[in-house]
Amino acid sequence: MQLLNIFTHARLKATDADEGEFGRVWYRILHGNHGNNFRIHISSGLLVRGPRPLDRERNSSHVLMVEAYNHDLGPMRSTVRVIVYVEDVNDEAPVFTQQQYNRLGLRETAGIGTSVIVVRATDRDTGDGGLVNYRILSGAEGKFEIDESTGLIVTVDYLDYETKTSYLMNVSATDRAPPFNQGFCSVYVTLLNELDEAVQFSNASYEAVIMENLALGTEIVRVQAYSIDNLNQITYRFDAYTSAQAKALFKIDAVTGVITVKGLVDREKGDFYTLTVVADDGGPKVDSTVVYITVLDENDNSPRFDFTSDSAISVPEDCPVGQRVATVKARDPDAGSNGQVIFSLASGNIAGAFEIVTSNDSIGEVFVAKALDREELNHYILKVVASDCGTPPRKKEHILQVTVLDVNDNPPVIESPFGYNVSVNENVGGGTSVVQVRATDRDIGINSVLSYYITEGNEDMTFRMDRISGEIATRPAPPDRERQNFYHLVVTVEDEGTPTLSCVGSSVHQKPFGLEVTKQEGGDKSKEPTH
Repeated sequence: MQLLNIFTHARLKATDADEGEFGRVWYRILHGNHGNNFRIHISSGLLVRGPRPLDRERNSSHVLMVEAYNHDLGPMRSTVRVIVYVEDVNDEAPVFTQQQYNRLGLRETAGIGTSVIVVRATDRDTGDGGLVNYRILSGAEGKFEIDESTGLIVTVDYLDYETKTSYLMNVSATDRAPPFNQGFCSVYVTLLNELDEAVQFSNASYEAVIMENLALGTEIVRVQAYSIDNLNQITYRFDAYTSAQAKALFKIDAVTGVITVKGLVDREKGDFYTLTVVADDGGPKVDSTVVYITVLDENDNSPRFDFTSDSAISVPEDCPVGQRVATVKARDPDAGSNGQVIFSLASGNIAGAFEIVTSNDSIGEVFVAKALDREELNHYILKVVASDCGTPPRKKEHILQVTVLDVNDNPPVIESPFGYNVSVNENVGGGTSVVQVRATDRDIGINSVLSYYITEGNEDMTFRMDRISGEIATRPAPPDRERQNFYHLVVTVEDEGTPTLSCVGSSVHQKPFGLEVTKQEGGDKSKEPTH
């Protein structure tokens, strides 16, 4: 390094009173000229710098012993001490105490103004040449500043480990005098990762579609969260607001985030669940996501007949074809086709008297399909089957008892439709039985109660007829053959129905049935049917 100083030259002067050769003075440096920094002219005494540069920082002064003499071997000589002071020039560059300063593990949450590290440079010059100013040349990226006088580096912006984990700054130290020498160092700062970042789920929400009746332990869905910090294990849990019903059916693995079945999943008890999952890595910022679970139906329920379904009905036998006479209801809690119910008559529908029609997937309406006749069949036991439309279908049976009520649709029928031919003696006592007319009616109840009347041929009131039994007997005034020897009595039989029906033979609509009674003189009474 080329060093300068302010010394140029000095002339030493010694005198000798002798004359001639003995008065001549010579000069030489005896001591102190280490490194040959100085030279003295042997005859003139001019003291000048030697060929080597002076360095004030090594030696700021030199003490020289200079001798004046007039002969090398002569005794006559004199010495003087010469002190040379070397003045400083700015020829030294600042030197840092370290080529690289390290601050390892600076907290990323360090606030603005946090002290990072102090760099220090020295300059062996004096005055302004020995004072330095510090400056960050590069690498601070707006996050750090340095005090130009003290070398203290501080933060001037917020740090973020997840954005940048380390900084390498180039720092200069410049002295304050021309030519403004510089020294350089590097400052390496690493950040300490802290739990300052929020945990984040990969998805804002998750959806899963499952079948009901899944086996315990079946995996449904896996949720996953991550943290940029990546310092601690992330754990998963259901939050406090997740319903107790959902928690009873599903569980989550705290480490893997896998949600599995832990209870019996029954769509009929719930077909949609919302689970809120929280992810936590122990830091101040947790995250949550929502898991939507839809439960699909399985045909695991049979139709169920409603208690309002008809189980016993009475239908008049003249009920018109197409008349609705009964309603059954059945519901299936399954969904879709598994919950659609259709009705059928499995047995008891003799001669196809009835039919059933399904409406609204839950109602079965029973109609009269053919004319009913109580006299042919007065009671039906119909087995109604409710089937769902699942594969395979599930069924349920229901008994519907149908009683056919009687209507007055049959007229009385006289046992002897062609009449009676009888003889009776004249002058018999009153109340003598002549004949008993018998009739039947296929109807029942009041419709089969019969009344008997003589409607023609008994104008003289010779005979009377018991209305209930149908017996014809004489009145107290006995028959008189001389007055009338033949009676043609017409008997009408009526039932008690509404409207009243009467008949003769197989005729209906109140057509009378003829009965002949012959009065004979003397002899026994006899009855013979005639044609």
